[in-house]
Amino acid sequence: MSQLTTDCPNCGTKFHLAPEQIEAARGLVRCGKCMTVFSASDLRNAEQQQSSEQPEDSAKLPVMTELLHSEFNQQQVVTKDQKPSRIFAKLIVILVGTALLAAQYSYFFSRELSQTTTYRQPLIDFCHFTGCTIDLFRDVDRLAVRQFSVYSDPSQQPSQNGVLTVDLIIENLGLFDQPYPKIALRFADMDDQLVAERIFLAPHYLSRDPQSLSAEPKLIPRGKQRRINFRLVDPGAKATNYSVELKE
Repeated sequence: MSQLTTDCPNCGTKFHLAPEQIEAARGLVRCGKCMTVFSASDLRNAEQQQSSEQPEDSAKLPVMTELLHSEFNQQQVVTKDQKPSRIFAKLIVILVGTALLAAQYSYFFSRELSQTTTYRQPLIDFCHFTGCTIDLFRDVDRLAVRQFSVYSDPSQQPSQNGVLTVDLIIENLGLFDQPYPKIALRFADMDDQLVAERIFLAPHYLSRDPQSLSAEPKLIPRGKQRRINFRLVDPGAKATNYSVELKE
């Protein structure tokens, strides 16, 4: 088997090394005499020799071999001991970071998450400790207009001319109680060209209807209907068509 000869840069002692030993020690060599550590890649006078060397030179080989393998084995043990702990530490950092991001997302997007049945209850528990606000559960697509009319009340006083009455019935088809929606009214002419449009908030139209206000001022119970009646200014004679839309 071929061997390499190297000189210690500190004391000049010559050593015989096998390429496998240098590779196992990752290129590091320690002098068996003065204990100086140097790199085998920087050998100045490396040369290939046969395994039959002089006894005085061969005697140094076991010393160097032992040192090289001892260092390499020790490094392997340290690496094996430290690897699980490093992985565990990284895992802890990742888990903590993920938890913090999830908490921040839940806090700042609590309104959106609260409208999802999957996350609503966990979010309620989360906000119980953090103080974030949970909006009322709502799904305007589950609210239906069962009756709608706009008319001028003939019994109104002359001072009330130009005032229209809006009357509609809203049914909650959802599986949960819902807040009263916004009511968007659209008035158009004979050609369906927009004449006027107005959006009424729940506090606005409920305050004008004492009956609705006293019945359920905040929520429409699930599976129930609520009648809403309020007034608005007549948009004019051109407004011959009208429509209604419920909004969140």
